[in-house]
Amino acid sequence: MVKGNLQTTLLIILILCLTKPGFSQDHSNEKLDVSGSVSVMNDGISTVPSLALGKPAMIYNLSVGKRFRFEPELRFSMEGKPWSFLFWFRYDVVKNNKFSFRIGAHPAYSFRTVPALINDSEQSQEVIEARRFLAGDLNTSYALNERLNIGVYYLGAHGFESSVPDYTHFLSFYSSIPNVSLFSDLYLNLRPQLYYLRIDEIDGFYAATNIALGVIKFPVTVSTTINKVIDTEIENTDPLWNISLNYSFRF
Repeated sequence: MVKGNLQTTLLIILILCLTKPGFSQDHSNEKLDVSGSVSVMNDGISTVPSLALGKPAMIYNLSVGKRFRFEPELRFSMEGKPWSFLFWFRYDVVKNNKFSFRIGAHPAYSFRTVPALINDSEQSQEVIEARRFLAGDLNTSYALNERLNIGVYYLGAHGFESSVPDYTHFLSFYSSIPNVSLFSDLYLNLRPQLYYLRIDEIDGFYAATNIALGVIKFPVTVSTTINKVIDTEIENTDPLWNISLNYSFRF
C-alpha cells in the first residue's frame, strides 16, 4: 500500500510540475486553478458491475484548469494494486448561475489480477492485466433555485479487450441538493438519481444516491453511496453501498 501510494503521490506531483508553468487559459498572469480529493472507502463499487473492485479502495482525484480541465482519477485497492485509471479532458461549453453544459472524453485503463505462465514456466504466476477503454460524456445542469439543481448525464464507453463490454451506455436523471444545514456548522449534500445502464445487449434501470456529511470550512467529509436495482438483466450485487472518508484541497 505504501509503495502504491508513494507512486501515486509522485505521479500527481509530476503532473502539477508539467502543467503549472504553461497552462494558462485566459490571462498569462492568472493563477492556475488546481483542486482535488483523496477518498478511502470500505468497498470500491462501480455502476458497471464488471468494473467494481469489491473490496476496500482508495481514489485520487485531481482537476487542473478552469473552463478546460485535465482531471485524472486514479483508483487503487488498499493493497496498493491499481484498480482503474481515468484521464478526463473536460470543457465547459456553457456555465452560468442557472445553466451549465459540459462535454468530456477520456482514455482509461481497468486492471485485474490474473494467473499467467511466464517464460514457458509450468507454474502460473499472478500478473496485473490492463484493459483499455475510450469514453465520452455529456452533462447538463439547471438550477431551479439556490437549493436544488436538476440535470441529465450521459456516458458512452467502448472497451477494446474481449474481457470487458464492447459498448456501455449510462444515462442518468439526477438532482443535487447542496448545503442542507443541520445544526451548528454541520451540513449535508444530497445527489439522488435514476439511471439506465446498457451493456452490449443487456440493460437495466437503477436508483442511486450519494449523501455527504461535512463541516463548514473543514476539508474532510464522510459520504455514502447506495445503489439499488429497479429492474435489470445485468448480473450484479443488490444493493450496492459503501462509506467513504474524503479529504478535499484547492490551491
